[in-house]
Amino acid sequence: AFCTFSWLTGPLLALLRFLHAITFDWALAIILLVVCVRSVLHPITRWSQLRMLVFGKQMQGMAPKQKAIQEKYKDDKQRLQQEMAKLWREEGISPAGFLGCLPMFLQSPVWIALYAMLYFTIDLRHEPAFFGVFQKLTGNAWSFLSDLAEPDHAIYFGANGPKIPLFGTISGINILPLLLGVVFYIQQKYLTPPPSAAMTPEQESQQKMMKVMMVVMFPLIMYAAPSGLALYFITNSTLGILESRWIRSHAEKSGRLEPGG
Repeated sequence: AFCTFSWLTGPLLALLRFLHAITFDWALAIILLVVCVRSVLHPITRWSQLRMLVFGKQMQGMAPKQKAIQEKYKDDKQRLQQEMAKLWREEGISPAGFLGCLPMFLQSPVWIALYAMLYFTIDLRHEPAFFGVFQKLTGNAWSFLSDLAEPDHAIYFGANGPKIPLFGTISGINILPLLLGVVFYIQQKYLTPPPSAAMTPEQESQQKMMKVMMVVMFPLIMYAAPSGLALYFITNSTLGILESRWIRSHAEKSGRLEPGG
C-alpha cells in the first residue's frame, strides 16, 4: 500500500540482503542498515540539532524578559502576543530555528517501509539473531531471538499464555520492547528542548504527553512486533543518543552555541 511507502521496501530489502551476504547474519545486517540510514541522514541531523541547541540557548537567555512581559500583560492576551513578537524580533530569534524534528520526519518513511518489510519478507522467518548464539549456548533450550520475524520470546509461554484485554494471548515476556522504552527515555533527555518561559501550561502538558507516548505507548505497540524491527529501533535510538552527545560536545567546544558562533 502507498501508506507503507512500498517504493522504499524494495531498495531496503535489496540493501538488507546485500548486507546479509557480507555478514551472513540477519541481525547484524539490520544493525548495519541502521548505520547506513543514520550515516546518510547525519548532515541533516547535525544541522537541525545545532539549530535546536542554539534556539534553546537563545530562549533560555530571553526567559527573564519573557517572564516580565507575561506578568505585565497577563490580563491582555492580544497585547501579550504583540509584545512577545516584538521581543523575538528585537532578539533576532525566529521560530524557524527550531527544526529538531526534521530528521525524524525524514526517517519516518524508512521506519514504516522497514516495518512492512520485516513483517512480510520471508527471509527473516525462522532465522536466529547473531548466528543463533543464544540457542547454541543453551542447547536450543532458550528461544530468545530464535526467529527475527517473531517477538524475541525471552520467556516463552506458548499458546497457553495469559489473555489480556486488547492484547489477546500473551505468548511470552519480551525483553526488547522493554529495553526500547528505556532507550527512548534516555533519548528524550537529549532531544526534548528544555522548558522555556514562552511555553504555556498547555504546551508543557503536550510536551509531557509526547514523552509518555514515546516512552510507554510505543514499546507497548511494539510488544508483539518482530524482534528484528525492535532491534532496528533500539540500534537506531542508541546511535541517535551517541550522535546527539557528539554533536552537543563538538558544538560546545567549537563555540557554535555562543552568540554569533
